[in-house]
Amino acid sequence: MAIFGRNDNKKSTAAIKKCATTIAYGTQIKGEIVLTSSLHIDGEFEGTIHSDHVITISTQGRVIGDIIAKGIIINGLFRGSIQSPTIEILSQGDVKGKLTYHELTIEKGANFEGETIVSESAALENQIPMIETESPLSITEEEQ
Repeated sequence: MAIFGRNDNKKSTAAIKKCATTIAYGTQIKGEIVLTSSLHIDGEFEGTIHSDHVITISTQGRVIGDIIAKGIIINGLFRGSIQSPTIEILSQGDVKGKLTYHELTIEKGANFEGETIVSESAALENQIPMIETESPLSITEEEQ
């Protein structure tokens, strides 16, 4: 049996789906992120994020742009628009923008300025992209 057998591919794909992607403190990214895992932001991001999981912006995290996700937790700075069934702004969160949600939680000490739109959960779930991914770093027999 080879080290990289066909069954190993299924196991690694399942493990990847359980992982979270992290934008580390000191990292600056501009662009578009589409992912099938959770995202934890300690650094800075400007652009668009689409995820079928939860996005977390930590106390050091800074995001300017648009987010469509299954859920979002903000304890840092956010400027832009969010579409998500659940949005939580924690005590150190600083949010300015347009929030479209089914359930919104704002902790004491948090700052929010902007527009809110309450929407049916099902309508927001339909906005979350169905992301189909191929196994990363797949090696075909021809490439070996």
